[in-house]
Amino acid sequence: MLEELRVHGVGGIRDAELTFDSSFNVITGESGAGKSSLVRALEFISGKRAQTSHIHALEDVSDVTVVLSADRIADLDEEYQPQEGSLIARRVFSRGGRGRCLLQDKPVPLNVLTFAMANELVIQSQFAQLELLDPSKQLELVDSCGGPELLETRRALGSAFADAITLERSILAMKKKRAEIEERFQGSEAILAQIRPLQLAADSENQWEKELTGLEASSARLEALRAVSEEFTGGAAEDGLVSRLENICKSIYATVQNGSADLRENCEKMLSAAQEVSSILQREAGGRDAEEMLEEARDKLEKKIGQIRKLKRTLNIQTCAGVLDYADEATKETEWLKSSWSELEKMENEASLKRKETSRLAVQLRALRKCAAKKLAETVNRNLNDLAMEYAAFEIEIDELDKVRANGAENAVFMLRLPDQEPLPVGKTASGGELSRILIALQMSLGDDKLPGTLIFDEVEAGLGGRTALLAGCKLRELSRRCRTVLITHEATIAAMADKHFLVRREGDETYISQISGEAREREIARMLAGDETSREAIEHARSLLAGAR
Repeated sequence: MLEELRVHGVGGIRDAELTFDSSFNVITGESGAGKSSLVRALEFISGKRAQTSHIHALEDVSDVTVVLSADRIADLDEEYQPQEGSLIARRVFSRGGRGRCLLQDKPVPLNVLTFAMANELVIQSQFAQLELLDPSKQLELVDSCGGPELLETRRALGSAFADAITLERSILAMKKKRAEIEERFQGSEAILAQIRPLQLAADSENQWEKELTGLEASSARLEALRAVSEEFTGGAAEDGLVSRLENICKSIYATVQNGSADLRENCEKMLSAAQEVSSILQREAGGRDAEEMLEEARDKLEKKIGQIRKLKRTLNIQTCAGVLDYADEATKETEWLKSSWSELEKMENEASLKRKETSRLAVQLRALRKCAAKKLAETVNRNLNDLAMEYAAFEIEIDELDKVRANGAENAVFMLRLPDQEPLPVGKTASGGELSRILIALQMSLGDDKLPGTLIFDEVEAGLGGRTALLAGCKLRELSRRCRTVLITHEATIAAMADKHFLVRREGDETYISQISGEAREREIARMLAGDETSREAIEHARSLLAGAR
């Protein structure tokens, strides 16, 4: 609960300190006195967006501190938890746009401050009536009255829905990946069947070209050797160099029958050498087998070079290394395609089970919500009867949706049935005063565990007067027994009911806030009644209201 509020440099308030030690507190003052500055300060410490235009004209910073009596706050870090039942929150904002937030005198991000204050300090302004028109807010109010079973079912539905969505997204992602792989590696099996026998390396094409050049050189050498060999042997005509040398030697022998032994010996040596050279040439030329082997090797290399170049054109890849990368990736991805099919089937089965579980929980949640809506409507109607709206019937319709969402498959629609009319949504049939009373009745209908530590109402009674204002005041005072209630009001009847009364007044450009009691309070209520704090009749009326409230 709010115990202390210290404000510096907000709107027209330069410095103000308020102590709250009573259940029902009211803040009053003339229009323009600065009550809105106080509301801004409370919104500021609650986490609302800061604006430099809200800083006091003569100050460089806004600085708001609150002291709250609070129990442990769920999901808040230990170092920021209330100490000995007390939580201190502070927020500072400068004209330069820089700000600081502190919990227990320790710096925290703004979102942590906002989280810590969410259930400790709640401000209900006239704009809160507009929340009655928001289906999501209406559904939250229904759920808040559904008890632990509804909340647990909603939590389980949210979890199952999230799991189902995650699975669906994973399935879609896998199907997309499979489609992309299938498109990219279409026909890859045939291409891989061509790549594997080539036994590629990153520099295979260059190596093969070098080998082909070497084979062509070897073939040219053999051709040259065969040509020279044929010069010696004469080929099929047998009129080569060896044959001619044999004939020459025969002629020499015939001509010089009694020649010297040296001449005969040298002729024989020449003929023997020619025959030896011819034999070596024939051996080096290798014969037909060597030529066929060279031709076969050259054909194989040319075929491999042709295959790799065709593959590169087909794949639009420039290098053998790129073809190898493609082969590795295609092998890996096609293997994944085969193995992922069973995984995809498993995920689809799990998703089907999750969808069924989600549908089951959604049906269960809808039934619980219908019970909670009926219970809430009954409680609201009892409170509306106490607020002089016995002529109207508050109803809650559970509007079923076609699709299940994380929070269910229905909306809650707040309806109001007026005499001789069909029920209509509250936004279409309720007046401003009726909306104010419905808002108060709803707050009264919530369980104690759903109420914040402090509820601040900013002129929510607008549009009420006379008996309805009196009844609204009674309800607000009743509500204050369950949580600390602070009401900023222009309604004298309600102001007189408060346990504690603060007056906001303006002197020149400055706003001052002080607690009033006794004669000062009588004069303020007289001003609220008649616009004249010195009017004897108004003061008597004020005393009567205060006495009646006591």
